[in-house]
Amino acid sequence: MEAIIIEDLVKRYGHFVAVDRASLRVDEGSVYGLIGPNGAGKSTIIRSLLGLVPYNGGKVIVSGTDMSAPGAQGKVRVGYLPQKAAFQEWRTCEQALVTLGRLSGLEGERLRTRVDEVLGQLGIEEYRGRKVGKLSGGTLQKLGFAQAIVHEPSVLVLDEPMASLDPASRFMLKKIIKELRDSGTTILFSSHILSDVEDLADSVGLLQSGKVRYSGPIDGLERMVSLRSELVVELSDDRGEWRSVEVLGTDIRQPSTGWLVVHVDDPDQLDAYVPRVIDALMKAGCRIRSFNRRDPKLEDVYMAYVGGSM
Repeated sequence: MEAIIIEDLVKRYGHFVAVDRASLRVDEGSVYGLIGPNGAGKSTIIRSLLGLVPYNGGKVIVSGTDMSAPGAQGKVRVGYLPQKAAFQEWRTCEQALVTLGRLSGLEGERLRTRVDEVLGQLGIEEYRGRKVGKLSGGTLQKLGFAQAIVHEPSVLVLDEPMASLDPASRFMLKKIIKELRDSGTTILFSSHILSDVEDLADSVGLLQSGKVRYSGPIDGLERMVSLRSELVVELSDDRGEWRSVEVLGTDIRQPSTGWLVVHVDDPDQLDAYVPRVIDALMKAGCRIRSFNRRDPKLEDVYMAYVGGSM
């Protein structure tokens, strides 16, 4: 069953079309990553999805609720982390979470328990009594994530959730996102950190110029741009012996001294060709230090598709 359905969404700002007939679907209990260049429409789609901005056409349904209907926002249990989390700077972290927890429907002992839980989960218990205005950018981002999950939403929407975080904090946040997904939470997030999208997302949406150019599994996007896996060979003493090597069905190139890249005409047969290529190189006198199979990464696919316009 789909937790999020967006069909033919249109959002204009005057004569500028920020989102142009965008459509995507997110399955319940899955993680969906939105990627695309700056200005592609990611944040506008997110704000339209949450009912924060009115849209000019199309349909947005979250957990079976049409978000254009009166009072729709009160009918769905959604958590939201904007690009820049904003809190009243004079409040402490605990006070901020208590206030936002109440606004999300929590009360009494359950509210106190959840505040304690999310402070611990995000590793910010020591900042419980510190005023928001005194927090670092990374801690503020963690507090923003804490408020997004304090009421245990069924749908979680995150706009650049890894911004301002160091590697250890990014690792922690990704672990929490995976745990939430495994517990049944549906998560949609945007990110410029494509390795994080690759680590987390079950499906992706590629936006460009306000249009959803692709929506689906990452491997489907890979097939669209026809990138191939390759064999990368490191030579310990490159004297050019490899130039005499010919293995039918392969293409051997040298991107830089000491390194060879081997492409196979039939990418499904790469593993079968590896021993033939290595054997041919060694017979030609090449001294091989290492060799590895390299599969296309999401970043390779993205750059091939958008032409480096990120």
